[in-house]
Amino acid sequence: MTGSKLFLILLAVLCASSKTMAAQAPPVDIGKISELKGNAQIIRDDAYGVTMAFPVQQMDDVRTAAGRVGITFVDDSVVRLTEHSKLVITEYVFNPDPDKSKLSLRFASGTARFVTSKMGLINKERINITTPTIRGTDFTCTVDELGRSLIILLPDANGDASGEIMVATGAGTVILNKPYQATTASVYENVPTRPVQLDITLDLIDNM
Repeated sequence: MTGSKLFLILLAVLCASSKTMAAQAPPVDIGKISELKGNAQIIRDDAYGVTMAFPVQQMDDVRTAAGRVGITFVDDSVVRLTEHSKLVITEYVFNPDPDKSKLSLRFASGTARFVTSKMGLINKERINITTPTIRGTDFTCTVDELGRSLIILLPDANGDASGEIMVATGAGTVILNKPYQATTASVYENVPTRPVQLDITLDLIDNM
């Protein structure tokens, strides 16, 4: 056997071994349950009743019934779900370079509050929460049984706007840049409603 043939055989064996190792690589934990009140579950290969510090992985389907749950990701971003909510973590990539990190969530129903990490470990332009597409900092999103979404921009610790949110559908976008400013989106084919200022408090939102 010539040296070139032996090299090709060894290369094929190494490639096959690397594919097998990749296929057997264990799932990576991207966060954990950091808040829990009542009952919640994660649908993965099976349905798991969650406990505090329960590990969260990409493509987890997080659901609440008569309970509330909070997830803290490894970049310290937080998502909180109220009762009767459903959220799927469709993609999470964490990299020391914020421009290479990415977070994508699909929010199906209920009410969720999302707070990005104060460390800015993920570029806000690479945070995507569908129903509809939203980019921002501290906000809450409620989806009713008909799929209509209510998005509210929340204040920071000083009472100012925590950032800016772009709410986009297939027909257009609106910008929220004032605390407690809100918009609704009924269907993807319609433009979100003109932003309105709500007379509301964080306590009231947290109790929704």
